[in-house]
Amino acid sequence: MGIKGLFNGIKGKIEDLRKKGKPEVRAAEDGTRSVRLSDEAFSLLCALAEELGPRPAASQQSRQAARRIASEMGKHTDDVTLTTGRIFPFVGRSMKIFLHIFTLASIVLAFIGLPYLSLAAIALYLYAFYGEVMKSGGWLRTFMATDEAANVHAVIESEEEAERTIIFSAHHDSAPLKKETDGKPLDFISSRYLQPSVLASVFILTVISIVNELMRGVFWAFNLPSIPVIILLLAAAVLTVLSFMSLGKDDSGYSPGAGDNLSGVSVVVTLLSYFANERKNGRGLRKTRLVFVSFDGEECGREGSKLWYRDNAYLLGNAENLNFDGIYDEKDLAFLTMDGNGFVPLSSSLALRCSTIASAMGYKTATGKLGFLSGESDAASAALSSIDATTLTSMASGHAGAAHTSDDIPDKVSEEALSRAIAIGIRLAKEEDGKEGEKEASVFDGERKYKLSRY
Repeated sequence: MGIKGLFNGIKGKIEDLRKKGKPEVRAAEDGTRSVRLSDEAFSLLCALAEELGPRPAASQQSRQAARRIASEMGKHTDDVTLTTGRIFPFVGRSMKIFLHIFTLASIVLAFIGLPYLSLAAIALYLYAFYGEVMKSGGWLRTFMATDEAANVHAVIESEEEAERTIIFSAHHDSAPLKKETDGKPLDFISSRYLQPSVLASVFILTVISIVNELMRGVFWAFNLPSIPVIILLLAAAVLTVLSFMSLGKDDSGYSPGAGDNLSGVSVVVTLLSYFANERKNGRGLRKTRLVFVSFDGEECGREGSKLWYRDNAYLLGNAENLNFDGIYDEKDLAFLTMDGNGFVPLSSSLALRCSTIASAMGYKTATGKLGFLSGESDAASAALSSIDATTLTSMASGHAGAAHTSDDIPDKVSEEALSRAIAIGIRLAKEEDGKEGEKEASVFDGERKYKLSRY
């Protein structure tokens, strides 16, 4: 071998090591693609962000987004379905308003010596809140406005009879802008935790008042509480009124929603593109049906995904769901094990499996939770439909970044984060279908152990 040949050989080895050291989603093996799938996803993200702009849930803009995504999906498969239905786009804000109303009613009833009725008012609200979180509806919806939402999904059937279904999902509506604060001491009045804390305090005061009345033998007679209780009730009333006033009007606009969540939409559509191309070239999944869906109404209590899971039960046999929401930075990627504002457990086993797959590909991910009143994703709707589900996100445990702000533009989304999300989705589907990845054994083969990080 000459010096030139030796040099070329060393150069080739270095190039191979470089590629192994930086895992990425590459073009299909048959050479039909000239760019990385992550480039495809980021280009789609930029195009959608430029064309669609902000997209309030169940609005004309959000319905237009669904039609645009359906058109994009139609480039890869003929099995595309766009459905519409009535949802409650202001359910989140309405529940906040009712929280203040019931809190104030409880304070007044406790103040005039009717603590048992005060307790009943608190119980009525908690029952309605439970219905919203766990039952996808509550009795307070009778007083809420509705509008039309649009969901869109595409299906790639398996080569043989399907034994399982994998749902890749995201949402295309965007969030109201977060209120800006200037660091003043009274900024806590607009905190999401203030009014629930006030309601809990009123509950405690009500219980104290009931015990006090029972001890004094005046349970059914009109009487004022003790002076300390009166002072505390007045303080709670003032905080409730100030908090209610801080709600203001929804006139601050909506986020462009590039990262939250056109990033997830671009991942889902790119996965559709990949698997459609695989099937076209004779490499389709044997016994795994793939469903690719974009929901409306995630930012108003998962209204769109609740509707979709209710109306598409025929697709959901032996199903699991990998949801993509807020794919910003690869360093913050995590699989959720708790959702629905801390009330809905997701599939820990699926999150662990996805984390293990990511680890085997050289990606560092974590498992995380959406805690009490810290948000929710569409995976909660899947979980409440008895489907194993998890969400891949960069927004777990406070990593919100540009989400819900006017700065949520494509530049805030890392192309590497998109690449990793796509790669994990591809590998999950192939693992589930019993196939090996590209010249790599299954991540569950052998005796290698993986240490997963956790927020």
